Amino acid sequence: MKKFYVLLIVVLAFLLGGAACCLLKCGKGIAVVNVSEIVNRSEQVKDLREEQAAKNQELQTWLQEAQAEVEKEANKEKKEELLKQYGNEFNQKRQLMAQQYAEELKKVDDSITSTISEYAKKHGYKLVIAKNLTIYGGKDITDEIAKIVK
Repeated sequence: MKKFYVLLIVVLAFLLGGAACCLLKCGKGIAVVNVSEIVNRSEQVKDLREEQAAKNQELQTWLQEAQAEVEKEANKEKKEELLKQYGNEFNQKRQLMAQQYAEELKKVDDSITSTISEYAKKHGYKLVIAKNLTIYGGKDITDEIAKIVK
């Protein structure tokens, strides 16, 4: 299995190298961008994280209230019923929050990807590669993209 991965890496490196040579001959060339840095600098992502933290706090408060209500119940059967009910409700709320967060994160990701693509086209780059996949070369456009994304 290791041989397969090594072969795959060699083939990909060869293909990328060939593509890079072709691109360098026929245009402005290759740009690199640190996407994770752009995401971390993004105001949209900061706002989304703050919003998620607030929702998590609300969920924790709700959970504490539910636990207090369960503990107040003296009847064992009703207590078990409440535990089951609140457990299901908690799982539904948590799944909905995770789904909404993922959807919003995808929108931000799509927006960043679109910004990178538009910038590359406008400035004549033929290829943009993630910086963490690049050992050497390429014009780093991370700062320019981060300023646009804010």
